[in-house]
Amino acid sequence: MRASMAFLPRSTATIRLQFSRLSSPLNGACIRPLSNWPTHFRHSKALHPLHAKPTLTEIANERDMADHMGRQQNHIWSKSELEKALATSHDHHTPITLPDKLAYGVMYYGLYHPFNFITGYTKIDPSPRAIEWRLIVLESFAGVPGFVAAGFRHFRSLRSLQRDHGWIHTLLEEAENERMHLLVCLTMFQAGPITRLMVVGAQFAMTPFLFLTYIIYPKAVHRFVGYLEQTACTTYKNIIDHIETPGTRLHEAWANLPAPEMAKGYWKLSDDAKWVDTLKCIYADETHHRDVNHTFADMKTDDPNPFVTMHREDAIRAWKIKNDSAASSSGVAN
Repeated sequence: MRASMAFLPRSTATIRLQFSRLSSPLNGACIRPLSNWPTHFRHSKALHPLHAKPTLTEIANERDMADHMGRQQNHIWSKSELEKALATSHDHHTPITLPDKLAYGVMYYGLYHPFNFITGYTKIDPSPRAIEWRLIVLESFAGVPGFVAAGFRHFRSLRSLQRDHGWIHTLLEEAENERMHLLVCLTMFQAGPITRLMVVGAQFAMTPFLFLTYIIYPKAVHRFVGYLEQTACTTYKNIIDHIETPGTRLHEAWANLPAPEMAKGYWKLSDDAKWVDTLKCIYADETHHRDVNHTFADMKTDDPNPFVTMHREDAIRAWKIKNDSAASSSGVAN
């Protein structure tokens, strides 16, 4: 029988072999007609049994999914910290060296001003639509440099058989933080075809550029990201000011919008938090990235990372907030 099966199509041979096993006296099973066999997933509308994914509600809600405690823990901003961060919106680094001036020129004259023109963004009473487009493209690009730098330092550590001195953790946290900014924005806005095209184009164009630059002169990339975050801080501060100013288009459209559940879980916001509270947290994150990258640009590549202890403090704070919240909920239930 096995010799004759060699000339049969693969599927037919497999079926006959399985049929012979079912009828074999060695396994003691009875013969089952082929017509009663279950339909293969490829010939039905069913998902692959190993690839079927549970829905979000079967795992947890969005707030639980956005909780990063125990992973790349983000900073949970207190009210006083947000106020201090908002006061630093005009903190700018002045380029001194030639690499600094080149990074500044690429950022402001090669990207920032053309980006303003393309998105239709104006500092005076900007439209909600221009901001929606701008935030999606901005955050999709802002998540690239940190990951590129972390990947380069990761491979260099493996290649050189030496420590990284803690930089990788901070860079990965930055990349993940920017990605969460994007996902939060996408819960509020829809990305159209042009926006998606810009996102893909920016990623394909800038990723090789950043990687090659990091190989040649890592400080230039960190300085470039520092200037990028400066523009992000300026943009977010301007958005927040307009939302809180009656009579503006952003105030009319966004002043009373509730914060998305993802934002409440990620920054541990209250249940009655507004969209503007979310934007303040995003802005504060950007001020941190600005300061981190300007600091890295002033350091040697083998200097110890001065921000390592902050990650531990952030994790402890997030754990304490979650533990206190669970205890409070338990007390109410009792």
